[in-house]
Amino acid sequence: MRHPRIKPETNTFYHAYNRAAGTKYDRPFGDAEKEQFLRIMKRLDSFYVVDVLAFTCMSNHFHLLLHAPEEAPSHDETCRRYKVYYAAEDRELKPGSLHCEEISQRMRDVSWFMHDLQRQFSAWFNSTRSIRRRGTLWAGRFRSTVLEAGVAVWDCWQYIEMNAVKVGLAENASQYRFCSLGQWGGRGRHPFEDNAKRILLPTLGEFLREKSLKSLHSRIRRELAAQEAMRRKLQPEMLAETLKNINRPVNFHTQAIHRARYWVDGAVIGSELFVKELMTRVRGSAHMKKRRLTKAVEAEANGVHLVCYKQLRPLLE
Repeated sequence: MRHPRIKPETNTFYHAYNRAAGTKYDRPFGDAEKEQFLRIMKRLDSFYVVDVLAFTCMSNHFHLLLHAPEEAPSHDETCRRYKVYYAAEDRELKPGSLHCEEISQRMRDVSWFMHDLQRQFSAWFNSTRSIRRRGTLWAGRFRSTVLEAGVAVWDCWQYIEMNAVKVGLAENASQYRFCSLGQWGGRGRHPFEDNAKRILLPTLGEFLREKSLKSLHSRIRRELAAQEAMRRKLQPEMLAETLKNINRPVNFHTQAIHRARYWVDGAVIGSELFVKELMTRVRGSAHMKKRRLTKAVEAEANGVHLVCYKQLRPLLE
């Protein structure tokens, strides 16, 4: 059953994801395809005011952590971005025009961002095969989960970064160059550093008590290292050594694996109050009285116990 997409008219975090059409054993995306996907995404990030905060591109699917602002850009900002984006075609917008207003509203819409990302990549992919390809590339429309600012964003970020580790493509996220943590470690800066400074750091820094991107980077690596050490049941002295050598590559976050099902089935993830209030506005109080929320199995983190409004749909492989 196809569900209406939930898009609150506020500053909103999303976990967006999709997979290629075919079986779970099909692996159509190699290094060249992943590189092109990231190039298109970075170009669109400069056009839209939807911010890319984290990502991973796998051999048959992708995951993105996105932020959509409450307000659309001004007409002047819309025209500036439009002119830069279409510079090769010498296109321009007229401030105050109906078309300018339409483009301005699109620029903050996560659906339009994802539409352009998937369409442009599909067109490139189909045109570059040795035998020219036609037809759809994706298994269906992209899926998205609304995330509450704070713990839900923090945990989802870790889940996204650890995809390559779960399937054995890398020993730790810092070694996988097609995820944000891998590019951050390899280049010494977040691949979307401006977005991270404006959105990610203020959102996570407050409850994590981190004041810089550098400390936030160390924090997520330290968290992943500690979780991996506990999963392997290392002795206290070994755990201390792991944390001491945090600049070395680290291993994966077990929580991200345990909660994979609701990270890709959930429509909304956050505290119970956040989820109930949002879904009551979207679906109504009568609907919510009949629905039970799924609680995370882990203990409370930072004083917040995450719950999920779940929708039944196939799990991404």
